[in-house]
Amino acid sequence: MMISQPAVLCLTATWRRLTGRITSDAGTAVAPVLAVAVPVDRGVLGPASPESPREDSAPAVGARPVPVAVELEEITVRKPGPATPLSANERRARAAALRALALSRGRRFDAAGAAFAEAARLDPLLDLTRTPTFWTLERAAHEAAVDAYVQAGRERDAAVLRARVQSTFRPKPLRPRQQIVLSP
Repeated sequence: MMISQPAVLCLTATWRRLTGRITSDAGTAVAPVLAVAVPVDRGVLGPASPESPREDSAPAVGARPVPVAVELEEITVRKPGPATPLSANERRARAAALRALALSRGRRFDAAGAAFAEAARLDPLLDLTRTPTFWTLERAAHEAAVDAYVQAGRERDAAVLRARVQSTFRPKPLRPRQQIVLSP
């Protein structure tokens, strides 16, 4: 059975995702080098070298593809530790998010939305839902955070938060009251 190179790369990526990434000495994730059997196509690779078979010669019956080492791209993953200092924008974004929480508790949702938008613009990786006590706020504060994501150009985050808010605050049907039957 022959597996194509894209299929091998897909299988390798799935395997790495299931087993964890290989890390280098610097602590960054690095993809391994794979040996993949790729059929040689002289039309793509250029003229044949003196050591390789000529183009006009037919391949031998049962011939195997030539193994080629394929290096996957290096993947750098930023995982800051708890002791890693934050950049100035990250500090400002977290302060703006906390200010938005305080404004939301005071029911000043317009000002809170502006602070949430500032936080989302300053740090594009900041997740507003990870801010302490975010989920204890009223629904209007959550809607302000959704609008802030949209203003900051983070539509995907806005859609995820909107769906989560709608599922959290969805109307729930009440149980009907049972009629009390009085016997005469």
